[in-house]
Amino acid sequence: MNPFNSFLYGSNEYIGRLYLIVSSLITFGLLTLYSISSEPLSLSSSFSRQIIFILFSLLIFFIIGRINIKTIHDNSTLIYIFSFLLCLIPFFLSPVENTYRWIDFGLFYIQPGEYLKCASIILIAKYLSNHQLEVKEGYVVIIPIIIALMSSLLVLNQPDLGTAVIIFAPVLPMLLWAGVNTFNLFLLIAPVITIIAAANNIIFNIWALIMFLIFLTFQGNFIKKITIYFANIFTGLLFPFFWNDFLNGYQRQRFLDFLNPDLDPMGSSYHIIQSITAIGSGGMFGKGWGQGSQTQLKFLPVQESDFILSVIAEEFGFFGISIIMILFFMLIKTLLDIAFKCSDYFSSLVIVGLTSILFSHIFVNSAMTIGLMPVKGLPTPFVSAGGSFMLLCFIILALVTNLSKN
Repeated sequence: MNPFNSFLYGSNEYIGRLYLIVSSLITFGLLTLYSISSEPLSLSSSFSRQIIFILFSLLIFFIIGRINIKTIHDNSTLIYIFSFLLCLIPFFLSPVENTYRWIDFGLFYIQPGEYLKCASIILIAKYLSNHQLEVKEGYVVIIPIIIALMSSLLVLNQPDLGTAVIIFAPVLPMLLWAGVNTFNLFLLIAPVITIIAAANNIIFNIWALIMFLIFLTFQGNFIKKITIYFANIFTGLLFPFFWNDFLNGYQRQRFLDFLNPDLDPMGSSYHIIQSITAIGSGGMFGKGWGQGSQTQLKFLPVQESDFILSVIAEEFGFFGISIIMILFFMLIKTLLDIAFKCSDYFSSLVIVGLTSILFSHIFVNSAMTIGLMPVKGLPTPFVSAGGSFMLLCFIILALVTNLSKN
């Protein structure tokens, strides 16, 4: 095997399949962006800019792919600190769209919060791999939670709730993969669910019953379990704080729109309504490439990034969106297969964490476009337009390629 093929495929039989899936998704995305661009060959169009972003991301992909795995492992703390400090820079710059998420380089913007996702995963993976023999102990979960919490709180103050949630998303799968006690993992997520469930009395009562039954099934001191149970119940009292102080006004409005889109159909609910309309009008085989009325007449907002799946559904129908979902399924499955095949603990943990990021984006974006989740502004991997996120996707691809050599 020549050096180029060795870099591309390593010793892993799944990497070729991974590249084929990613290439198919990128092609699908470019076709869609070309369709909705009024002047696709103009440098200002989303299609042309996406090609430029892809070429730049490929360059970074090859650079990261040459870095030794041990170098990444040993310098994980420095990588995290650098990414964390990078996220602080926007606070000292002029706000972009009333937020401090972006660094303006003149020709393009970079959103450093995207790369803090990877840095957090690498640092958590290093900690868990260094404490492999202690994962059954309850205290092992503390450091990963602190790392994710620090990252999420920083991004949340930009403010960027979507990215803050995604940073936390890989923690649970990584702890589960590492072999942390299942009951300890449940104790981590129970307070969060309790706070959210407290928004509705019926949902809260159902969750309280489910939680009680779960507590009964686990072994342990009865008094301790009852104490923890009621402590979780009382966290529901934090809901007013979560709603009034934790969430910004536009974030609260998104939740209200999610619960009842008819409240403001021409205002804050407009995105969801137009997305559902575009998806429904596509039918089985769609209206044809470049023929979608909702997209071509620009009724559907943010169609090049957040709602690009709605464009695909309108132009290619259920058939087209099914192909995309099959490709996403194959992408996640292939990444997990690679994680299973890795011979070292650190590599498998990193790949599981990176897979969780991609899966979270796919799940949230898909649910958002059909009104099953509030609008979050999270793009679709390898399909949506956007330089920062496309670069993140290629960084993930480079890391997986590199780690798969083990």
